[in-house]
Amino acid sequence: MPEAVTDNNVIQINNAENPTALQALVQRCTKEDLPIIDYGFAHTNLGHPAPSKHVKLQQHGQVIEHYERDLTVRVAAGATFGHIQAQLRPTNQFLPVDADADLTLGEVINHNVYGPLRVKYGAARELLLGMRCMDGTGRDIHTGGRTVKNVSGYDLTRFMVGSLGQMGIIYEATMRTYAIPQHILRLTLRIDDPAWLDTHLSNWLLDVSAPSTLALAYEEEHWTLQIAYFGTTTGCNIQHRALKSFWESSVPEPQMVQLDEYLDESSQHRAWRRQASTLVKIIVPPATTGSTCLDLVSSTRINAALRFDVLPVHGCILVGGDLPAAQAIMLDKQINQIIAQVGGVRQWHARPLGTNSIAPFGPAQPDWSILKKLKDTMDPRALLNRGRFLETESSLH
Repeated sequence: MPEAVTDNNVIQINNAENPTALQALVQRCTKEDLPIIDYGFAHTNLGHPAPSKHVKLQQHGQVIEHYERDLTVRVAAGATFGHIQAQLRPTNQFLPVDADADLTLGEVINHNVYGPLRVKYGAARELLLGMRCMDGTGRDIHTGGRTVKNVSGYDLTRFMVGSLGQMGIIYEATMRTYAIPQHILRLTLRIDDPAWLDTHLSNWLLDVSAPSTLALAYEEEHWTLQIAYFGTTTGCNIQHRALKSFWESSVPEPQMVQLDEYLDESSQHRAWRRQASTLVKIIVPPATTGSTCLDLVSSTRINAALRFDVLPVHGCILVGGDLPAAQAIMLDKQINQIIAQVGGVRQWHARPLGTNSIAPFGPAQPDWSILKKLKDTMDPRALLNRGRFLETESSLH
């Protein structure tokens, strides 16, 4: 067994990254009916709170093997992104995920963490080639491999992405890596009407000026587009010139940065999310992203206190700030009204005290019943992150 430290009703398990230790942990918790909880570092407030008595799992690890020529890396799920990028950098490769340095690979996969890099490189589902995990019965499951062609039948590998740790304990993953771009140009554009993106984004993505990364931000009542081009020096310069022709107003001169600088500044930009008392993630049809943002700002009396980080290509809106309970409840009602009109889902990553009336996830989706059946199959005792999202019969006893 890995080392265990008891703190009141919480038992912290350290270095439980090998399958033998994890299997022993699952067997022990099955006998004692102790839920195994791992909400990660940046997602501790996402979902229903953990039961008061539980085992808190913390994994630690490192890069296991890097197949440089294949552009793949095999990593323990407890390895942090800071460690992974540092190990890949000497080979001129990186793992293109918008993740803070202290997040583990397991947390990124469990919560489907992504950002502007998804435009060019895809999200964790596209980067994840193989995986090893332990389900709630103690079965050691291996899926995928070192190449994309290894997937056949039901794709359990990609199913685990975004599962919030409720289907299995991921302890190892094989990821696709990419070469560090030779050149990165970055610039910021002011935009008065975010709804412009709803009608022009498709054409922009087909144009020579299509960005490698794209994000929309709202702060201090101003909207800005954050754009970057990755590639060769010649290619990036051609795209920047094409942007001047495509964009309807003046385009500033770009700033040339190295990859490390780009990743560090991106992390600094999103730091407010982990400090905010209120944070909600909204997914809507991409063609309604800009108008949804405008509706949220214009229809609430708290717009001055709100910040937005938006990924227009994927219809992802992160909105929040330091709001009192009454304003957070007002925001949730407005979000639900908008989703009822355009479609979509929302999940609360941080709720201030006094907002128990806000459901963490919603609205209910047709596939939730299927997910519950899969949960009952892979974790019949509801040991893994019990009740965090899926409340099955086992999680209610």
